[in-house]
Amino acid sequence: MGRRDRNGRRERVWRGVGVSDGAAVGRVLRVHGGAAGNVYRATLEEAEVRREIRRFHAAVRLSRRQLLAIKRRAEQLLGAEHAYIFDAHLLMLEDRKLIDDVEGHIRDERANAEWAVKVVTDKLLAVYAEIKDDYLRERSSDIEDVMRRLLVALAGDERAQRLTDDAILVADELLPSAVADLDFSRVRAVASDAGGWTSHAAIIARGLGIPAVVGLRDLFRHARTGDEIAVDAVTGEVTLRPSAETAARVRETAGRLRSTSSAADAATARDARAPARTTDGVEIVLRANVELPAEYEGVSRFGARGIGLFRSEFLYAQHGGAPGEDEQVAAYAELARVAGADGARVRLFDLGGDKLAPAAQEAERNPALGLRAIRLCLARGDMLRTQVRAVLRAAARGKLDLVLPMISDVSEVRAVRRVVEEERANLRREGTEAGDVGVGAMIEVPSAVLVADRLAREVDFFSLGTNDLVQYTLAVDRSNGEVADWFRTLHPAVLASISRTVAAAADANIPVVVCGEMAGTPAYAVVLLGLGARDLSMTATAIPRVRRALEGVDAAGATEIARECLQASGAGEAEEIVRARFAERWGALFPPKSLPAPKGEGYNFPEIGHTVSTSS
Repeated sequence: MGRRDRNGRRERVWRGVGVSDGAAVGRVLRVHGGAAGNVYRATLEEAEVRREIRRFHAAVRLSRRQLLAIKRRAEQLLGAEHAYIFDAHLLMLEDRKLIDDVEGHIRDERANAEWAVKVVTDKLLAVYAEIKDDYLRERSSDIEDVMRRLLVALAGDERAQRLTDDAILVADELLPSAVADLDFSRVRAVASDAGGWTSHAAIIARGLGIPAVVGLRDLFRHARTGDEIAVDAVTGEVTLRPSAETAARVRETAGRLRSTSSAADAATARDARAPARTTDGVEIVLRANVELPAEYEGVSRFGARGIGLFRSEFLYAQHGGAPGEDEQVAAYAELARVAGADGARVRLFDLGGDKLAPAAQEAERNPALGLRAIRLCLARGDMLRTQVRAVLRAAARGKLDLVLPMISDVSEVRAVRRVVEEERANLRREGTEAGDVGVGAMIEVPSAVLVADRLAREVDFFSLGTNDLVQYTLAVDRSNGEVADWFRTLHPAVLASISRTVAAAADANIPVVVCGEMAGTPAYAVVLLGLGARDLSMTATAIPRVRRALEGVDAAGATEIARECLQASGAGEAEEIVRARFAERWGALFPPKSLPAPKGEGYNFPEIGHTVSTSS
């Protein structure tokens, strides 16, 4: 029968992929990915129906209060004659027939309130669609607005002010637009239906040092805001409405992991600013990747040598669109302050594809290969110029560089360089101070690797993005749990691409920083060392573990292993080589669970130690 929670309901367990160490028990905060239509049906137990109806009424009251406040503001700003539209919305929320229909669906079908609202609204919209009068038919948009407001209220998704101190984010897919305004100091864990090791949810969680489990498939439609939930990223298990016994076990795991992590990180932090050196004296620079302001504190805490990559899409998501020039200047100036003398590299808005699509952009059939990253920047010249001007102005206050995402051709670099020089000249004519800014190319698609020698002559540095490099080289969606077994970081084609890029940078005498999630995984960082990488950027919380790994190995040994992997026949053989050679040379430093699993037993993500079953 399974264990039951304190209300007598059976706990439900999902198994996914742990992508950020830790464990936590807290309360669900459902985070929608932005689409109001993304509503699922959950079947209630008989005892839950009355509670669900009360939850629906609470959402109606909250929506009504919000609309009244909006109407008052509109009256002040626009006058009463322009605020009348909100009266229609308020009347809908007071419509007895609408309220009764939703209540009836919850009661008769034992359905969750979100589903009931969606079903009743869709029926109403179908009636409106048949109306011949154009004016009345167009009023269906008011119904959709009210539905969206009710769904957000039911989700409890009012951003930071609604977060409890034990919030655990539950999402179908955690996108930047969904979390831009959340107060992450209150977030204890993340659980996502979609995602993989390099998904946005995983990167955010590791950056903040909070546990995360992804690939949970249908948790989102069963969880409701306020439900108790336990997340154990060590086992990859997420338990909805856990029993007292399960909650106690997960809390014990959380306490043990915090104690172990704190002791290890404190030992590393004592020498955090000292250069990382291998046992045979090779120095490696360790930088931080950041996106959210909540991550800034970790830059100095974990001894990062500046910021190797700033994902500026957060600013876009936070403002619901491209922020103004002055707003960006303030953000980049603060970034430069946090980075200090080592500086920060600001990536141009990497929008579109699987990242963050502008609201006005029509849905694409194949977004990962569509109008995204540098292509979108060049197509939206106004957005590009505003961001370039902001970085130039902020660079007068600190050391900043520009990184161009998804470069595939020399012409793209030249086009952006022209914009940089034109805007520098414009700022000079306006009497506005502009700083010196280096321009670098993200190497993350096969075409960029193949022309890396030519690109190296056009830029000041390379940023090697391993997340997308693996995705595009192997044609594997990095966020799709269904193909997780095919996302193989140690594939010889990926390793050869990295080796070729590092060599091209060395020949042109420009630096190359590896800034994908590969750099933040200790075992993979050693392989990168063997491929010639000497500058790694990662989530700040990963720096202590990567430092310990690199300072415990010799670069000569890493080089031998990397060369052997380059000659492997496939990913499986390369993984076997890493497992065997690491065990021989540095067995105490890399226990078996931190290395790729043997062929036929699934594939581990190093350091996290979880296994994705090849039979599922």
